[in-house]
Amino acid sequence: MEFRTATPADVPSLYALWATAFDAPLMVPVYETDDGRLDRTVVAVLPGATGDEDRVVASVCWSPRTLVGLPGPDGAPTTLTVSGVANVASAPDVRGRGLVRLALAEAVARMDAAGMDASLLFTGTPGVYRPSGWETFEVPVTRGPLLPDGAARPEAAGSAGVVARHEQPPRTGSPVPTTFPAWGADLPWQDLARLHDAFHASPLTTRRTAEHWQRRIPLWYSAAELLTARRPDGSVVGYLVVELEGEVLRVRELAVGTGEAPAPAPAPAPAPAPAPAPAPADRAALDALALAARSLARERGAVRAEVRLPRIPAAAGLIDALLAPEGRETITDATGMLRPVRRPVAEIDALRAATSGPATGFHWPGDYL
Repeated sequence: MEFRTATPADVPSLYALWATAFDAPLMVPVYETDDGRLDRTVVAVLPGATGDEDRVVASVCWSPRTLVGLPGPDGAPTTLTVSGVANVASAPDVRGRGLVRLALAEAVARMDAAGMDASLLFTGTPGVYRPSGWETFEVPVTRGPLLPDGAARPEAAGSAGVVARHEQPPRTGSPVPTTFPAWGADLPWQDLARLHDAFHASPLTTRRTAEHWQRRIPLWYSAAELLTARRPDGSVVGYLVVELEGEVLRVRELAVGTGEAPAPAPAPAPAPAPAPAPAPADRAALDALALAARSLARERGAVRAEVRLPRIPAAAGLIDALLAPEGRETITDATGMLRPVRRPVAEIDALRAATSGPATGFHWPGDYL
């Protein structure tokens, strides 16, 4: 058995392993948006008679991301370089031999050599990762019945002239069916990036790059619907990403402005600096987005909603505009896990604890997968 980074010759066997281990049609397309993916993919290989017959029997992938850390001693925002772990798999006929544990150890050594501060992953089986140093953190999920909706449509105007629009671009020839908009002149990705960075500045929030917005985010949200809040002049002052599954509308992402005229979006830097603390959210944009989401839910037969957002005032405002008070409940999602790499254990423990405190952020899985 050999543990090493993947090579181009390993790709067919690697993809065959994932097809056996996961029911995830987006896994390979999302993986292929990472230009450095093979150098950050640790594989366990059973050698064959020739190099072309080597068989990948376990894998661990990781990708570097810049995340907001805990505030510094002076209260200023800080950042961490964090490795997101994904695509962890082992072949059924070799399970029970500790291959995933060994592959994780090899991946952590490479993260350390690459200067990673910590590592992040999302899983429904935390017991697999605890022996290797990852520990869970908690984020709130609020769910319940939707508020009654009148005759208003997604195009109906909110207060202060803000209008919510359901973006429905034509389908393209993408290998992955997508309803998420192709970025164009009428909806440049820079508008969403500007809102995102100004709105999200709390621990574990990702500082997305241009590559994320242009390649990864449209794929990750390929089954989602995008609602934008716009002023009469067409400027985007908020957005909401939702997914509809059966009778449930799931809120995946939110960002709104402050009610002030937006500044021109600067050219993206290779390593964006952390954003300042967000100003109070634009209530008109929140109300318009909530109304549009409820209308869309009714059209698709959804009667309930699930909101996974940080504990911030804007999230509370959206929840109040979406969910009926009766039957509403907040539960804990503990699928996220963190592990220190170069930073002290105490610092990462404090970061984990911050996710369940007031006015904190968290990481969306789509930012690292």
